[in-house]
Amino acid sequence: MEDYMNMCDELSAIELERRFRLLEATTMDAVTFLPTNLGAVRAAVKNLAKKKWKWGLSILEDDNGNKDVRIENVLRIIVPKEHWIEFQGMFEGELNDDMELNLQELLNEVIEDELLDLRKSLKPALVKMTNEQQFAALNTSIKVWGSVFGVDKVITDKKKVAISTVQKGRDTQHLYGQLLRAYGEDKGGLEMMLEDIGNDRPLGAYTVVKKYDYLYGDRVVSTLQDVTLIFEAVVDTAFMTSESIYIGDSDLLDEMEDQLTSVKRVRNVLYPMAERFDVGFFNQLRNLMEETLEEMDDKSVESEE
Repeated sequence: MEDYMNMCDELSAIELERRFRLLEATTMDAVTFLPTNLGAVRAAVKNLAKKKWKWGLSILEDDNGNKDVRIENVLRIIVPKEHWIEFQGMFEGELNDDMELNLQELLNEVIEDELLDLRKSLKPALVKMTNEQQFAALNTSIKVWGSVFGVDKVITDKKKVAISTVQKGRDTQHLYGQLLRAYGEDKGGLEMMLEDIGNDRPLGAYTVVKKYDYLYGDRVVSTLQDVTLIFEAVVDTAFMTSESIYIGDSDLLDEMEDQLTSVKRVRNVLYPMAERFDVGFFNQLRNLMEETLEEMDDKSVESEE
């Protein structure tokens, strides 16, 4: 019975709308107010609230008490008599002909809805960011380093690096929480940040990110024949990658230096000529280190003899 009554309401509303359209041709958007399409009516009015929050209102009424609500020359809302009180509940105060319609409350709803959508979009944007090419390439470099030299431990300086490779999920959630606390009520700030993240633009201007030197990365500590090695791979807040290798034996580096033609040495640290080391370099370095250490051992034995 209830379905039947709803169908009758909808049919009568359709007929009502047809009659109003016949009475006056118009280019205005039109929507019929029924409990079953309350969402569509609210969406139409919220779209007006986005443009401005005060509108001129006129209300026409037919012989049966049905209303033709006109919001300037932009939107018509046809309201059957039996739904008029429910329709008025969408707005502040009683609606009258030739009045100014205040949509501030609906505008506030629009802003809160948009803020909620932006907040919901932020974490997926961060997750997507850490899966992009430069981050994936860094992960590959660390994985290959570990397969060549082994891993004694991974060091993350939490004061300098926002997201660690080994605690990526937890650190991403932590960064998300920090950003929400700082920008959760700032619609413009969230929009700009999402756009910058999506386009790999520098994020150092944002207060939460500014305190970090790097968005992502780690230091991997390894050992080869008692020589300490530290491989550092990071992506900074401008989405630039940098890598370096610390070798804890200056004499060893002195012996190898002439053969290290594809990298730059600064004291005990090796840097790639480009952003990253070619992953094949790690095997070359291990082989060179082993050969040089063996030669150094042989020289030491000979000197003792």
